[in-house]
Amino acid sequence: MSNQSGDPIAPLIIKDTDGLKEPRNTKRTGELSEAAFLHKAVSLGFKVTKPWGDSERYDFVVDSGGRLWRVQIKCTAAIRAGGYHIQPIHFVYGKNKVVYTAEDIDVLAAHIVPLDVWYVVPVQALAQGRSLRLYPDGGCEKARFEEYREAWDFFRGGEAAGVMPAEAADEEDEEPVEERAMQWIIRRPIWKPRIIRMR
Repeated sequence: MSNQSGDPIAPLIIKDTDGLKEPRNTKRTGELSEAAFLHKAVSLGFKVTKPWGDSERYDFVVDSGGRLWRVQIKCTAAIRAGGYHIQPIHFVYGKNKVVYTAEDIDVLAAHIVPLDVWYVVPVQALAQGRSLRLYPDGGCEKARFEEYREAWDFFRGGEAAGVMPAEAADEEDEEPVEERAMQWIIRRPIWKPRIIRMR
């Protein structure tokens, strides 16, 4: 995404009409990253659908022609220990933070906002209870997610090389999101309408 001068758009800073900087609006940043994902995916020939409402764990459904993929979008401009930091979590009432599982999504698409770089990470590659640290500029010898940078062919059935079970992920550049209790799959109750018959 670029502005008219060709510079990358950095949506974390929004200027008002007087040219003064406003505090960052994370919801707006997320919306801009969703729009960037939609543009990128469609320009690559994928069909993209947005679920009605915002109650699902995923933001988009990508149709690659062979199958449908549930995609959760995460974006960041936060740098920690030389890498961009993303937490693969969602909030559940009464449970706080819960890591995404294969019950929730198929792919986590991580957007590095200042660089307009995407990581297309299959859910199987996410370590339970861990955050992601991404190094698009280098600086880490064991950058475990680099093979997923701009890996859009994954949607076309490309090999998911490097996908490993959570137990095998022991990278030092990662840090826990919450305690290990979050590993349990949270199942939401199914809402059933109540029918009242009038006499």
